[in-house]
Amino acid sequence: GSNSRYDRARPVGDREAAEARALHLIGDLVCRYPGISHPDVAGQVAHVLHATAIELDNGRSVPIEVRRAVRGLADALRRQMQP
Repeated sequence: GSNSRYDRARPVGDREAAEARALHLIGDLVCRYPGISHPDVAGQVAHVLHATAIELDNGRSVPIEVRRAVRGLADALRRQMQP
């Protein structure tokens, strides 16, 4: 057996599922947000949000420092994008 974190999926709780949905939603919005003037930057930011959401949705752990950084990024984007 492998000892990789990718082989140790765990059940997805309500909190992780909600966080994954929120990250996907913000990732989708970022791609259309005119406040990020360079489309490549918006695309890469969206990619980070979607990739983290996929990990959470599949029951895989995300290192706490990375998770905090992605939450902070998503929160800042959410505040910036609100009318």
